[in-house]
This record gives sequence, structure tokens and C-alpha cells, in this order.
Amino acid sequence: SECPEERQRLIFVGMYRDNEVSSDLMLFITNLMNLEGGGSANVTGVELSTLSLDDVTEMVMSELRLPRRLVSKLADVVHKRTLGHALFVVQLLNSLVSDLTISYSPLLHRFYWDQDKICTLKTADNVASLLIANLALLPAGERQCLRIISCFGIQVQSDLLELLEDFKLAPQGGFKSCLHDLVNQGIIEVDSTLIVFAHDLIQEQVYEGIPLKERRQLHCDIATFLSSRTSLDFNSANERIDTVMSQLGLSDGTDSGDSSIDTSSLISTATSQINNAGPEFFSDKAQLIRFASWNLLAGKDAAEKSSFKAALHFYKNGVAFLANHLWLKDTSELCLKLHEGATFSLSALGENGPIPTYANAILNNVNLDDSLVAEYYLIGSLTASGKCKEAIARGLAVLRRLNFDIAATPNPMAIMQAIQQAEKESSMYNFSQLSEDQKRVDTKTRNVMKLVEATSASCYLVASPFLPLLNAAAVRYSLQNGVCEESIS
Repeated sequence: SECPEERQRLIFVGMYRDNEVSSDLMLFITNLMNLEGGGSANVTGVELSTLSLDDVTEMVMSELRLPRRLVSKLADVVHKRTLGHALFVVQLLNSLVSDLTISYSPLLHRFYWDQDKICTLKTADNVASLLIANLALLPAGERQCLRIISCFGIQVQSDLLELLEDFKLAPQGGFKSCLHDLVNQGIIEVDSTLIVFAHDLIQEQVYEGIPLKERRQLHCDIATFLSSRTSLDFNSANERIDTVMSQLGLSDGTDSGDSSIDTSSLISTATSQINNAGPEFFSDKAQLIRFASWNLLAGKDAAEKSSFKAALHFYKNGVAFLANHLWLKDTSELCLKLHEGATFSLSALGENGPIPTYANAILNNVNLDDSLVAEYYLIGSLTASGKCKEAIARGLAVLRRLNFDIAATPNPMAIMQAIQQAEKESSMYNFSQLSEDQKRVDTKTRNVMKLVEATSASCYLVASPFLPLLNAAAVRYSLQNGVCEESIS
């Protein structure tokens, strides 16, 4: 305008959230306050706070026509899930009515809802986005608390977090002092056993916000701390996979594992943390072998609980830690156990495709006696894949290397001679002698008989004439090396 008086008039309108004030905005607000204090401008401030719990309670009472005692728990959940933002409160209440979570009950003559279902409501994406925007403004202790919790995923057991109170990187004052404020802000939820992020976007933002190197170090520190509360390093150095294999009759059935239930959970958690750090984070060979051993122990424990997918995950990670040190003199036994564990888990899961990868790695690096378990699973995978003839040929070849007398041509004459020879030798033993032999059967004999079982299964499926020859040879081998339950199967 050309009028001087009109050019002197200016209206400026601004809006900001007082809990998201940056340094630049704070400077502007300070200048604005100085302007107002100097009397050179009229400043009008309008403070619009979020709805308090009482405000939300009054709103719910009014809409549902119910007293406070009936709506207090509902209002508390609504307030936490919306952070008291009026728009989000209205949206949430409307959605609860539209999906009939809240509905009118003719029997009760009032609105009714399942409180347990209400308590399981998830924080909406728009509310989660608002929470994420405020994460950087949290006190250092609360941010550190969230960082550590995020390393366990979307949730962590309360008992585990309590154990971490002595952790060197725990927030000053401990986790409990931070959890109360984080719950009130709607960032996490706490019940008697679990601490859970209110939304997976929040966990993702916290976790991804940790620099990669720092994140891996944090995983490593957590794992090391948890392992110090167990005998993990001692057991991983001496652990055997024999117990797992005994489930399929592939060993002597001894168990040298730790019997502590609590320790079992810590072993799994500590190993998962070290796996999250990743083998590329470590360069020391001794450390890589150490953590591969952790995975062997955790995999064995998971397999014993029939959690084969988890077991396979641990065995695969164990192999990954030894990627540059496979089948060396000081890692050969550990490699064998990890690969056997992987084939066992894959077989239990019915995933036959990857079995040859792990089985062939064993066959290419160990002697015949140590490869019997791998041969058993490899033949089983061929049979399950419909390659019975290939399975039979492989099984017979291995058994002949073990000095099984199996005719190359399964003609009637050869079959009759094999059966007669088996009958002749078996007639030399009575029941007491056979029972006594069972007590001295070694692991190799059991594994050989399981190999016979796998090959026999393929023979049976395709009606192979090698089946009677194989069974006769198995009888003779059992009489010579000891009769066991695998001999009967």
C-alpha cells in the first residue's frame, strides 16, 4: 500500500509444538518475547494443550452415557494410544464403534466392550510417527534405555531387562527409572512379563538410529554380559551334539549339556545377540571359533526342544562365523558338528533341498567313519526327493566300503545264498547273548545300521531286489558288531 499508516500494520501467525522446540525456533521465540517486552508489538499467545486423561474420560463418559467407574479403563487405553491429541482420540473412538469393538448391549441396556480386547489395541501409524519425531528430545537415559531394548526386537522379557541392570551401558539410575516415563509417553508398554514397543515403527527408528558400528558393539557387549551369567563358554568348548543325534539313534545317547532352565534361555539370547553383531565385526580367529561354539550349543538346545527352525538358524550362523576357517585342524570337529546339526534340522523340517550342501561339505573333509551321519541324511533326502535309485546306489556303495558283503547282481541264487548264510550265523546265538551284545554297541555300529535303514527304505519304495540282500548283510553285521534297536528297525 502507498499509505504509510497501512504499511505500519503487520499480522504474523505462527504455530509450534512446545515439546519439539529446536534451537532455531527457540531463538525466534526469544526475539519475539523481547519484542513484546519492549512494547513495540502486541503479541497474543494461545496455548492449546493435549487432552488430559480426565478430559478423555469426560469425553467417553459423555459419548457413551456411562459413569466414570465403567469407562476409566477404556479412557486410559484411549489416552495412551492417542497421546491425548483430540483428533486422534475422535478417530480411535469412531473406529472402535465402527468395527463393533464398542457396541450397544440390549442385555445390559448400555454400551459394552471387551476390556481385554481393548488393551491389545495397537498404536496407530500417525501416533507412532508423532512419537518418533519426539525421540530425539528424550533425556539421554531414556534414549539409552530404548536403544538397549531395541536390540532385542519389538519386545524383551522383563526378567532379562532386570538382569541387565548391572550392565555397564545401562542408563544411569537403571532401567526402572526410565520405564515409567516411557510408558506415560506411550512409547513402550509394560506388563508382568514383557516390555513392548508401542509400535514397530518406533523400534525400527530407535534401532536404525544407532550407527552401524556402535550397534554391533552394543550387541556384542550385551552378548558378552549375558554369557558371563552362564557357563556358555565352558560348555561350548566341551559340548557334543550326541544328545540331539540320539533322538534318531545316531549316537550313544549321552548328554553333557547344562541342565539349568534359566541358563538355556540366556544361552539362546546371548547367541542371538552375537549373531546380530555378525561375524564380519570380528577379526580374531579365537573369537570367531568361540562364537561358532556358542551357536552349536544354542542350536543343540533348540533342537532338543523340537524348535528345528531356530536350531537351523543357529547352526547356519555357526558355520558363517567359521567361513574363513572351515575344516582346519583346530576347527574340523566343530565344523563337523555344525554341519551335522544343520542336516539334522533340515531333515526334521522336511527341507531336503539344502541337505546335500551341508552333507557334501562333511563328505569332502572327513573320513568314512565320521561321514556316516551325513550319508544317512543325504540318502534320506534323495529318497524324500523321489530319487530312490540314486539313494540305493549311494547307500550300497558306502556299505560295501564298510565291508558289507552285498552281491553286485541281485539274482535269485545270490539272494538265497545270502539268506542261508545269515540264518547259519544267527543260529549260533541265543537270546541272552544277543541282549548282552546290545550293551556294548558303539556309535559307529548304530550309525551304520541307520544307514542300512535309510537304504532299505528306498529299496522298499521301488521294490528293489537288493532289499533281501541288504537285510541279510545287515543281520550278519549286527551279529558281528552287536545287536541294537537300530538293527531291528
